[in-house]
Amino acid sequence: MSKHPAAGLGRKRPLLNVPIGHLHLDPDNPRLPEEVQGKPEDVLLQHLFSHFDLDEIATPMGQNGYFDEEPLVAIPQGDLARLAPSAGQPPSKEYIAFIQHPNTRFTVVEGNRRLATARILRDQVTRQKLRIRTWPEISAKVREDLDELPVIIYPTRKEVLPYLGVRHITGNKKWDSYAKARYISAMLDEDYTIEDIEREVGDRSQGVLKNAISYKVLEQARLELDLDISRAKEDFSYMLLAIGQRNVKLFLGWSKPTPRSDDRKILPLSEVPLDHPIPDTHLSNLQDFLSWIYGEGSKTLPVIKESRDITNYLSHVVASPSAIAYLRKTRDLREAYELTDGEESMIRSLLGTANTKLEKALGVAHRHKTADVIAEAEKCAATASQVYKTVKE
Repeated sequence: MSKHPAAGLGRKRPLLNVPIGHLHLDPDNPRLPEEVQGKPEDVLLQHLFSHFDLDEIATPMGQNGYFDEEPLVAIPQGDLARLAPSAGQPPSKEYIAFIQHPNTRFTVVEGNRRLATARILRDQVTRQKLRIRTWPEISAKVREDLDELPVIIYPTRKEVLPYLGVRHITGNKKWDSYAKARYISAMLDEDYTIEDIEREVGDRSQGVLKNAISYKVLEQARLELDLDISRAKEDFSYMLLAIGQRNVKLFLGWSKPTPRSDDRKILPLSEVPLDHPIPDTHLSNLQDFLSWIYGEGSKTLPVIKESRDITNYLSHVVASPSAIAYLRKTRDLREAYELTDGEESMIRSLLGTANTKLEKALGVAHRHKTADVIAEAEKCAATASQVYKTVKE
């Protein structure tokens, strides 16, 4: 049984109208990249404006003001350990007095786009600094409406974790895959278990577990192999897809010996250790695999072009020692795939493809008896003759 009580119990978290100057952007927002997290508030505002499509909410907010039906969610700044109510219990008078005190400031943990938009709409200096020319000029009534915003107050960040998980992991306001995974990792750091999180967000498809494992694998690659995982953050869904493939699991070391056979049994994902998911014996395989699906910076491109290349080709390649060796040497995924059934199968396939193309060329060759075409035909004839001589010998 979970040691965390049902997160929605209690009637109800205080809803306050808070002066906008007392509300601050969240430097630990899971949607912010690591290099932006923890930065000063003007840097956070600049990043939100540049990357979070604030324009799409600026016009309706600038015309209508702030809709009370979408309150922000915030936590008070400062130590509330002695005042915070127990889960499911009504807040104390001291706690209410603290959060209503005119000097109390709050960190907004849900609604940073709306807060940033409201702040920019009200502040002409900020608009000039961000070079905004298309946002509406707000009326005096709208400015007055934006002076205070409706905010639901949670006592601590830990208390609000389940709500944000439900809303953004399985709910109707889903974050991107990597942001979800970071948030799940944050919940695990707060002493939640995978089972706790699955129960609280209503996940029955192992989505929470797959996100957690994929995130921990990339963290292990960053910390133990000193790999740049920035591309992996952008295409995090590749990892989510890959770890569901049987052959990939074997390649990454997620198996154990069977008592009566030389075969190895695949570990269920629930048995993959989150603190050290990839065994030391398979770290080189992890490095290769990440290079194949994400590349290595700008100099080495990935061997896949789209997600289905993982299931259609790469998952078969990693089960064949000869195909793995070929892919490591050439980074040619399709040709490595041809080796998964052995070299003879690959040769038959290559010769069949070559013959098909030659037959197609033969159909139109009589119309192009130029020197260049003759030269290419001579090359084909010489190569075909040498292949025939080699196999005959």
